[in-house]
Amino acid sequence: MNTMQAAVLEPVGNGEIALQGVAVDATLRGLLSEVIVTQTYENLEVTNIEAIYTFPLPLDAVLMELTLELNGEILRGEVKPKSEAEADYEDAIEEGDSAVLLTRVQPGLFSVNVGNLMAGEKAKLRFRYAQLHRWQGDSLRFHVPTTLAPRYGDPAAAGLREHEMPEQSLTANYGFALNLTIEGALADADVDSPSHKVTMEKQKEQLHISLSGGTAIMDRDFILVVREPDNFVGEGLYAQEKDGVVALASFHPQLPKVSKSQPCCIKLVVDCSGSMSGESIDQTRAALNEILELLNLDDWFNITLFGSDHRLLFREPVPADEMHIHQAVRMLRNLNANMGGTELASALEATYASGSPEGISPDLLLITDGEVWENEELTESASRSGHRLFTVGVGSAVSESLLRMLAENSGGACELVSPNEEMAERIVRHFKRIHQPAVNNSSVHWPTEPVLQSPQVIDAVYAGDTLHLFGWLPTVPVGKARLEFELSEGIQQESVGFTRMIDSDELPGTLARMAAHSRLSSLDDKAAKALAVEYRLVTSHTSCVLVKQRDAHDKAKEIPALRKVPHRLAAGWGGMGRVDHHTVDFAVVHHSRAPMISAALEEPSLDYLDVPAFLRKQNDGSTSSSDQVVSRLNRLHFPVISRRLEIDSLSDLEQLGVDHGTIERLNKLVDEGYTEEMIVIAWLNWFIDSGEGSGVSRHVQRIVHKSEKRLGVGEELKVRIDDLMDERARFLFSDEDILF
Repeated sequence: MNTMQAAVLEPVGNGEIALQGVAVDATLRGLLSEVIVTQTYENLEVTNIEAIYTFPLPLDAVLMELTLELNGEILRGEVKPKSEAEADYEDAIEEGDSAVLLTRVQPGLFSVNVGNLMAGEKAKLRFRYAQLHRWQGDSLRFHVPTTLAPRYGDPAAAGLREHEMPEQSLTANYGFALNLTIEGALADADVDSPSHKVTMEKQKEQLHISLSGGTAIMDRDFILVVREPDNFVGEGLYAQEKDGVVALASFHPQLPKVSKSQPCCIKLVVDCSGSMSGESIDQTRAALNEILELLNLDDWFNITLFGSDHRLLFREPVPADEMHIHQAVRMLRNLNANMGGTELASALEATYASGSPEGISPDLLLITDGEVWENEELTESASRSGHRLFTVGVGSAVSESLLRMLAENSGGACELVSPNEEMAERIVRHFKRIHQPAVNNSSVHWPTEPVLQSPQVIDAVYAGDTLHLFGWLPTVPVGKARLEFELSEGIQQESVGFTRMIDSDELPGTLARMAAHSRLSSLDDKAAKALAVEYRLVTSHTSCVLVKQRDAHDKAKEIPALRKVPHRLAAGWGGMGRVDHHTVDFAVVHHSRAPMISAALEEPSLDYLDVPAFLRKQNDGSTSSSDQVVSRLNRLHFPVISRRLEIDSLSDLEQLGVDHGTIERLNKLVDEGYTEEMIVIAWLNWFIDSGEGSGVSRHVQRIVHKSEKRLGVGEELKVRIDDLMDERARFLFSDEDILF
């Protein structure tokens, strides 16, 4: 091969999406729900594919089980340390077998790979998760995330690999069906779905809820709001553990409301990025005007607006007097979602740094859809800021994980609200919680002394919130667990009794595994990984894998073509429609086309993108030659197009950017009788394994490994490559030559 063909992006399989539909079957008993999600995949193409779907789950979801139904056979997944699970999956794919890998990408974000689904095959992937819900005031919010709105920032910097990065589409028309059964006392509660039109049917002590019309497009989260029945009290559950009993006590303390007496310093931080357009920014404007009216003369305040940049209304917090309130009201008249991207980090840092009056602890109310990638950085910064963050997530597909973690790590609280939930009223209600005292000195007394409690330290509890505590007890609990907390009125307490949870006979059961999951954040990495494997939990340290071994004649002969499953663009995102129970009326959207890849070896321009300069990764002279080789190698083997190694000569390596000194040394191997194609493959293996090629995509690695097996590249050649590259490195250190 003397030249490299330019890669041209063309649709394969008529643009068919492998995911055909999703079914959700859920049961809510008290504050615990169990949800089974069935994803149906079908390969409508003429070649084997790998379907990859990155999707959200509730932040509190604990994955319990993964099964695959393929060609009449049902296979069950196994939880392993992440590196082992991925190795098993990759080995299966390279051997031509079918496999599934389920991985947690970030808190609340998962990715599933369905590999080597053959032409015409249909697969049903089922996973089950359990979740503990919380009362917020007098309501409980049951929600099933269905889509991911576009997020601002660099997903790679947030730890996502290229194949895990989600994509969005206006034409992703796969839908979902939902059947929810509410059992027990909550079956008689008032319920309503602000997101979807639903059908309800009461049967004895159960309430059955389903989507009207059977299915709905996955363009917004499903939300069901349950109102707390009269005289509803906290509850406790217990179940058998391996060595004793695990118990759950769920308290809902009713703290007395207090009239505000101390002056406050309130910093209002408002998302004005394009993703907030439409109803979200309109409702936010109304809420902010009402909040300004609620401020007292001895309060201090400031407002930060942010998008691609940020603006503080005042350099520092100012008294809430008539002059300053008037200035703020005048600014809000022109409040629009017209500030571009979502540079949340810099806006928060500027707000933290704006100070506060001496003797007054600052509180921050953040209103945003949270659609950014930099979760870990933002959460760590919030915990160091000296501010309590009260977050309000607005929109039809809110990033729950970020907003919950910001609030919980700073001692604040979080509230999520969709456009049909009286958004302005909910924002104002959450603002009022800032003035309510949090309980910080509480303790729990179990019926018998627990061997272990999780969490060991009880965080701040606000009026109307729920507190979940797990206890490992030596025997079945007899009596009640008691929560005690001290207020100005004296010692207050709340008690809950226990009932046995109907659980599986297999140990550990659902409750024990949820209890184990609650401990993970308090353990070091090694202990957390061991506990996750023992209790079969998918975490940041573990993944779930299953392999379907195929007969020799049925194995895939090629590397699977990668097919990402795109998300339907969230309803109302960027002002692109109204959100109601029935339809979404989208405006016509004109997109400027990105330049097609004209040549695999050219560095693409990013000028057509509205992306900050610091996120643009281009070869501006600061990029090393090894990075250039990685970039060109990945572009040459674009997953949708290329499934075989496109380079087979040393001149091809040189065109990739491999330096002349390395090429000269590799030429010695030609004189020793090795073919150039074998040398190229052996060198690429060295490049990937040495760490120089750490950015080589998973797809390219598969192609290289497949080519290695096809040609039978032996250990002798690999050793020779190692020796030559060691020799090359010695020249580098002696300044006689340059390696990369």
